[in-house]
Amino acid sequence: MNAFSHPEHHLAELTEVFERARQRAAVLGTPVLASHAWAIADMDLLALFRQADRPGADAVFWRDAGGARSLFGWGLADALNATGAQRFASLDTQWQAWLDSAVIHGPQPPLLCGGMRFDTEVAPGSAWHGFGDASLWLMSVLVVREAGQCWLLCQQRINATDNPRQRSEQLLDSWRALMDRYLSPPVTATAITHLHDQCLPRAEWEGKVAQALHTLHNSELQKVVLAREVVSVYSAPPSPGLALTQLASAEPAAYLFAFRRQASCFIGATPERLVRLNDGQLQTLALAGTCRRDPDPRQDAQLARALMDCEKNRHEHAVVAQIIQQVLAPWAEHLHVPATPSIQRLSRVQHLSTVIEGRLRPPASLLQLTAALHPTPAVGGHERQQATDYIRRHEGFDRGWYAAPLGWVDARGNGEFIVGLRSALLQGDQARLYAGCGIVRSSDPASEYEETCIKLSAMQLALQSRG
Repeated sequence: MNAFSHPEHHLAELTEVFERARQRAAVLGTPVLASHAWAIADMDLLALFRQADRPGADAVFWRDAGGARSLFGWGLADALNATGAQRFASLDTQWQAWLDSAVIHGPQPPLLCGGMRFDTEVAPGSAWHGFGDASLWLMSVLVVREAGQCWLLCQQRINATDNPRQRSEQLLDSWRALMDRYLSPPVTATAITHLHDQCLPRAEWEGKVAQALHTLHNSELQKVVLAREVVSVYSAPPSPGLALTQLASAEPAAYLFAFRRQASCFIGATPERLVRLNDGQLQTLALAGTCRRDPDPRQDAQLARALMDCEKNRHEHAVVAQIIQQVLAPWAEHLHVPATPSIQRLSRVQHLSTVIEGRLRPPASLLQLTAALHPTPAVGGHERQQATDYIRRHEGFDRGWYAAPLGWVDARGNGEFIVGLRSALLQGDQARLYAGCGIVRSSDPASEYEETCIKLSAMQLALQSRG
């Protein structure tokens, strides 16, 4: 078994799968999903992304917390797109329609990966061009890595007029080119300098927090999450791959992601799972309540104890956990919610965290769960609709895919979506960085601003990494 040579050994099988799909497409009068997978040698998919990624490409990298499962996708074969309030249901319907006629061969099922905008009612910002209201991408070449084993999937939508052998040869040529890059020595990166930032002045952002506090004290709204957008300008384009490598080292317990769409790449290292589904077993996470880390282990432990004992943070966390439990109740059974949160430590901050587990009630789907949970109180607020309306009116920018669901779903109904936090949208020599805070009635504007600075710092450091 070799990932790096002789892909032509699979040419005949791949061509046969595509030919079956072509024949089915001729009968149905519509393109047919075709997927062929086989085992390959173990690979470092982050290194593959780092070597392969470049402006003008379409690529995906995704790694779960702890690195048990990772994905690398290259080349956009097709996409499912949806808009508006019913976007999740529309994606579900479209995906099922693709699967009803699909030709699938090999040990791994076809898989889509992508994301959604935080709020479809906000006018889309020009910076987020190419990142739709809801978009799940079918990558032509997809590598799945799990438990030290890798599989290569070739995925296409085949038309009745396609040439199956030609399509197969094109995909295998793409794989050879990727392997050439993977095996090439890393390109020496030049130094990059942070030039300046464009953002709302501190006093104005703290004023927004004060305005939110006034609303909280004079309405039924209990919590609203306000975010900051910082546009950083550099002397040269930051490297998504090098930044992710730095984040992987600094944040080994975080989810890593990169969604490259032509000239733009959305990257991040988020601590927050939205929902994971595996053979009907679901798992989600309540994450709310934050304090900084300290390099002194004793001081760090004292900060963690203070966070656990803080009435404001414990209340904020309890509200998030309770709401998630209520949202999941119609969709799941045997929910287990620990009575006491634990501490989740990242490089610069630590959070109160509660893992919530249960069993999916058929015939619910992963995308239905995602729709039900988004936005969580940790990124929107409570009550949900009131908080979302407030963000829409007062935050002042389009979040795009920031704080929104990102992830993957496969043909077996399994998959995982995370919340796109601690993230940046890279475009040329600019990076749009995002960080937010949950504002409750006991919040202090200055402290909330400092919290955003701590959350932004890991990405700011990573973007200046040169390997």
